[in-house]
Amino acid sequence: MLDEISDAHKASRLSSYLTSLPAGMALKLLSGIERAVVAGEEAGLPIEFIRQAVRPVARSLEGSRPGYATAQRRFCLPFEDLLVNQRRGRKIPGLVSRSSITPIWEVLRCDLLPDTFPSLIENVSRHILKGDNEALGASLSVMRQSAARALLDAGRRARSDPAFREMIDKRLGGADVRDDAVDIAHALAIGDDILSLSQKLPEEIEEFDESCLRLVRETYDRVYKEAPAHSLHIALAVMGRMAQPWQIMRLARSIARQNSDLLIARTDLAALGERLLIQSEDICAQVCALRPGVTSLEPMAEEVMQLANISKGFREEIDLVRYGEWEKRVFAVRQKMSTVIGDHLARFERDLHGALPLQQAGTFGKAGVTRADLSKRMSLEKAEKVRASFRFMLATWARADVLGVSQIYRDLRHMLDAYLALYTEALLTELRLATSKPEMEPPAAAFAAELLELLEGEEAAALFRRRVQVALRETVGAA
Repeated sequence: MLDEISDAHKASRLSSYLTSLPAGMALKLLSGIERAVVAGEEAGLPIEFIRQAVRPVARSLEGSRPGYATAQRRFCLPFEDLLVNQRRGRKIPGLVSRSSITPIWEVLRCDLLPDTFPSLIENVSRHILKGDNEALGASLSVMRQSAARALLDAGRRARSDPAFREMIDKRLGGADVRDDAVDIAHALAIGDDILSLSQKLPEEIEEFDESCLRLVRETYDRVYKEAPAHSLHIALAVMGRMAQPWQIMRLARSIARQNSDLLIARTDLAALGERLLIQSEDICAQVCALRPGVTSLEPMAEEVMQLANISKGFREEIDLVRYGEWEKRVFAVRQKMSTVIGDHLARFERDLHGALPLQQAGTFGKAGVTRADLSKRMSLEKAEKVRASFRFMLATWARADVLGVSQIYRDLRHMLDAYLALYTEALLTELRLATSKPEMEPPAAAFAAELLELLEGEEAAALFRRRVQVALRETVGAA
């Protein structure tokens, strides 16, 4: 952490250096300090500061990470698939913020198991250094089970004892971290089962097919018989590996032996659907918080597609009963998204006219001539708004029907096609007739070409750019 280095200037310089390291060097450095931690040789080193700076660089590398796994890293393996790098919105069951690991670890070490947890860490570290895998596995199992019991006991006590709840929330950093601790505890309690299953499954499950479903169902059924309170976390861990997480509802259907959401929503498996619904509702809330005409939708395109994919996948995997609670929530999100996207795009045509203005010249009626207005500088602000809005439309076009904006998108596309066709021809005419030729392609022409490329592809944009160059070389007499 930053407070490990008292000199702020030195801390800033070190952070800049560490974040600029190539990923390979960052991995070597991270492995080296982790080995020092395991061996107990880290005294005097700003360990957490280095970790915080180096980890984002190291994460950019694909594949398994080489180097020493510390006791903490080994401890975390059963709930690794529950981890998310950043929490968005409220705490979601089955998702654990990576930032919660350190405070939970410290509370276990200093508050919940002060007499046993440090010695368990020491035992695990010793077995890691010796390479004694059998002893390591046994020590980790004891460590995880001890931590699971302590965290679950603390969670139960926090619900009934306000003074303890206030103390533990202060030590952890809030109620959300306490809830993360409960999720972690459930995963640790069945850690061996989760790890055994994870070795049989792909690191990323592209398609949750029958073979994957059978493996997960067998593990779930066995754990349910032995430890029903923890069995749900088998499904939640698997869900974290899925490219299409809504496919976990196939497991829910298989266990409940029903396709209807009414029955599934009344079982423990409801948490799987809740996780999906809460994620989509939180994304919707973030989009609704953006101010139309002030903040852009474009940075939210990826999240909006995630929301749309969840909604579409949810409907495909289970039967949502009309007027049922889950159906109402899915429909409410669709309505809100349709309204908010429509509000943002309501200014699109006006911004387009502002960025690429046309003016009527001559008499009214059929004799009037539409000309590109080059008398003013192109509004860079309006051009950026048009660019961002159109990129958002293109990024989310495939799910426009799910978002309830298909007609809005079609109308705007038709308007943009017609306006660009009119403007580009008017601009070319204006450039050919100009008595004072600009030395280079005008900004309006470059922006029009950019929109053409987004609309029709690179060839259409290249053709327009060549026509602009020809128009710039032509004389008034030639026109």
